[in-house]
Amino acid sequence: MSDTPRIAREVRVERRGRIARLFIDGDEFPFHIAADDPIVVGPISGDDFPTVRFTVLAERVDLINDFTPESDDQEQNT
Repeated sequence: MSDTPRIAREVRVERRGRIARLFIDGDEFPFHIAADDPIVVGPISGDDFPTVRFTVLAERVDLINDFTPESDDQEQNT
């Protein structure tokens, strides 16, 4: 089984006033989305995957930066 994240089949955004709900493959996103930075649906063209951008509120955010090349990148550079 691959560790590569899969691409969602369907994303649905429901806006009612200042409330936005986000559904991914039929499941509602279970966390609060910031009202001041609304959900943005990216440009949709025949050549690109459509995109959705949003801000998630959290009590804590951890960032891990690992600049080690992926194993496929190492093989291509040798």
